Amino acid sequence: MRTVKTILNDPRRIFIIAEAGSNWKVGSYKDDLRRAEKLIKVAAECGADAIKFQTYNARGVYVSNAGKSKYLSKSRITKTITEIFDEYAMPYKMLKILSSYCRKQNILFMSTPFSIRDARAVDKYVSIHKIASYEINHIPLLKFLAKTKKPIIISSGASTNKEIEFAIKTLKKNGAKQIALLQCTAKYPAPLESMNLSVIPKFKKKYSIPVGLSDHSIDPLVAPLTAIGFGATILEKHFTVDKHLDGPDHFFALEPTELKNMIRSVRAAEKTVGSGEKKILPDETELRRFAVRSVQATMPIHKGDVFRLGQNMEILRPGNQKRGAEARFVLSIEGKKSRRNIRNGEGITLRDCVS
Repeated sequence: MRTVKTILNDPRRIFIIAEAGSNWKVGSYKDDLRRAEKLIKVAAECGADAIKFQTYNARGVYVSNAGKSKYLSKSRITKTITEIFDEYAMPYKMLKILSSYCRKQNILFMSTPFSIRDARAVDKYVSIHKIASYEINHIPLLKFLAKTKKPIIISSGASTNKEIEFAIKTLKKNGAKQIALLQCTAKYPAPLESMNLSVIPKFKKKYSIPVGLSDHSIDPLVAPLTAIGFGATILEKHFTVDKHLDGPDHFFALEPTELKNMIRSVRAAEKTVGSGEKKILPDETELRRFAVRSVQATMPIHKGDVFRLGQNMEILRPGNQKRGAEARFVLSIEGKKSRRNIRNGEGITLRDCVS
């Protein structure tokens, strides 16, 4: 049975987070709520396991005179970062409504808190916490979230190994029992050549925790499927109802059809994982018997005849003939006498040899 404690580390069922970001924002509270619920419905219909929003207060994130970020120029936004955070801050009262709507849509509700106050508000409604890349050094927030005893997912954009290690140690020291780490590139959108996905198995080996990808690239398939190949068990991807809408997160997000295609492809990729043990699979048994070479008679052999490779026997594919010994045993048959009469094409086994 899949539980919150197991869903983050299952290669046969990747945990997919549809990141709504600020894409719920329209204008009025009524319209905002309607858009947020639409995003939840879309994420659920596309097959995501969770939808994630963000919970913050502008005054608790940036300094008041932080200015503008260059990356927002692509979204046609000219406001300062503080003005943007003021505009796109989700009211706490919306959390309860959205979490309830998520339950009706059978999708997990998540929201990233940016302060302890935000975390207190969010904690009532989530079963998994998420720490944003830029909060990885926010010690008070790390400690608070660790003490909730809930699973915690950390994004690692623009972070060093030392910072990641410090964050994980801080969480564990303060009681966190289940921690997951996401490779992330802090660029919006992130070029494919900046994804650095080969770090995923290194993270898994170094920290012995579930590892995934928070993907800011535009392509819906390349990075997610490559990440799975490297061992990712969690995927997070921004999405929107329309990437041409005004807002900081729309232009690099996936539209519903792209999100659905990504999730369908991920679910297909999961089927290729297998057991991790090399063995003959049920699907291979027919052709293994038919086409893998074995020791076969190339002419009628009579009882007492001596087996000679290249004369009366050969290493051949048996097809529908009785299969002989595995080819690696041919030298154990060579030079021995036949215990019985053997038809042309019939397989020769070790039991056919007179000791």
